[in-house]
Amino acid sequence: MDIVIYSLMFFALTCIGSFIGVCFERIPEGESIIKGRSHCESCGKTLKGYELVPIISYLFLRGRCSKCKKKIPLRCLGIEFFTAVFGIIPLIMYGVSVQGFAYCAISCILFEIALLDFKTMEISDFASLLIGLIGIAMMIYQGSYLSSLIGAVCVSIPFLVFALCGVMGYGDVKLMAAVGVLLGIKGVLFAAFAGIVIGCFAAIILKFKKTHDWKSEIAFGPYLCIGSYLSMLIGPTCVDLYLSILK
Repeated sequence: MDIVIYSLMFFALTCIGSFIGVCFERIPEGESIIKGRSHCESCGKTLKGYELVPIISYLFLRGRCSKCKKKIPLRCLGIEFFTAVFGIIPLIMYGVSVQGFAYCAISCILFEIALLDFKTMEISDFASLLIGLIGIAMMIYQGSYLSSLIGAVCVSIPFLVFALCGVMGYGDVKLMAAVGVLLGIKGVLFAAFAGIVIGCFAAIILKFKKTHDWKSEIAFGPYLCIGSYLSMLIGPTCVDLYLSILK
């Protein structure tokens, strides 16, 4: 039965990935993500239902528009596929449970935040709010009130100081406050640590590839999202292991 649920969820996640792809294309252009039919970017042809089935339509059309034969951007397929992969992993890890489905949903939101922040240098307040609301629901379900409340402030307050100094954006502050409510103190500390480490390595790589200099701004949200995702999977375990070594 679990295999059937995982298979159905994988397809559902590709559909969510298709919507994330729409957000990725339209939001930076100021277009509505609700109004307007999906269309070919090259010739403007309105896509039919059979051309909108995630992943399958791309493969069926061999990655080309059925009218103008121009290549469909590979990122469309990639967003659908990786949304499903990132979403299904926590569901498999935690099983068909409240936590499994919650982390599955959070994975999709984090992926959307990472993509849009990378492209626009902005983190949607609505996306962070969704994480916070799911976090509150999980806090009530698990009874982790103290850990979640401390988690909401232990990283976001230092980040707020950095934001006031112009070192980072306020979107990062709101994101980590929401993640803190969701994951608690251990989870958000691991998320912040992992995000900072990964972000530093990325900045060094960009510097040596000469795409950015040391004074250039980079989107920090994607790395915080990666850290938060890793924390959902292994964060508390890693923190407990580290504390046991110190003892």
